[in-house]
Amino acid sequence: MKRSTQQIRKLLSNGSSVYSATFVFRIKNYDTEFERLNSIIDEVASSNSGFLGKESWSNEEENKRAVVYYWDSLKSLKKFSNNPNHQEAKQNYNKWYSGYEIIISEVLNFKSDNGLQ
Repeated sequence: MKRSTQQIRKLLSNGSSVYSATFVFRIKNYDTEFERLNSIIDEVASSNSGFLGKESWSNEEENKRAVVYYWDSLKSLKKFSNNPNHQEAKQNYNKWYSGYEIIISEVLNFKSDNGLQ
């Protein structure tokens, strides 16, 4: 699910909070188990009522990827993080990644000329 610019802008303009969880990783090896869990995790995120969308980025030079998930509350993010399928993936990360970082941030402002939509 692509990030919802309108939802994020509306929440921020109403004084509500928006959070991002950025998962940065270096790929080691993907297999069918990874593909299965990754698909389930995407569905878990999408079915969470606080999920506002996601974006993916890559840096081929450094073999790094980033996925930025947007949430309407820390409670929604925590619910996603505690999902059993997500926990299973976290326990097996060293099969698929040679390193990772997770950055949780509060979105303080959002500006756009709508040219990226």
